[in-house]
Amino acid sequence: MSKEFNDIIREINKQNKELHSIDSQISKEVVKEIIDLKKSIRNIESKIRSMDDTLVKLFDILNTITVFIEEADENQEELDDEEDWTPYEDRNFSYKNDSEYDDDEEENDDEWSNGQDES
Repeated sequence: MSKEFNDIIREINKQNKELHSIDSQISKEVVKEIIDLKKSIRNIESKIRSMDDTLVKLFDILNTITVFIEEADENQEELDDEEDWTPYEDRNFSYKNDSEYDDDEEENDDEWSNGQDES
């Protein structure tokens, strides 16, 4: 019986070594995968920080543009309030009697239509 116990103990030791070998191989693979995951997470965090910095810059630019637009609107309102009459705009000018104006034009056309010189 002692021989059988010895054989059983050897077999148990052999199985134990195999299990330990498998366990150590799995542990190495798991550790490698964990290291790869950590690298990936660091890479993702780095990209997120970069995106955050870019978004902050973009937000600042948009705020600046908004301020410029508001100032331009205020300036335009001031210009609209101070608008003066120009000879190219007829909206503020109206003839009192359109028929008199038409008669004057016809008279002037007759005087110069004969091709005579003013002198």
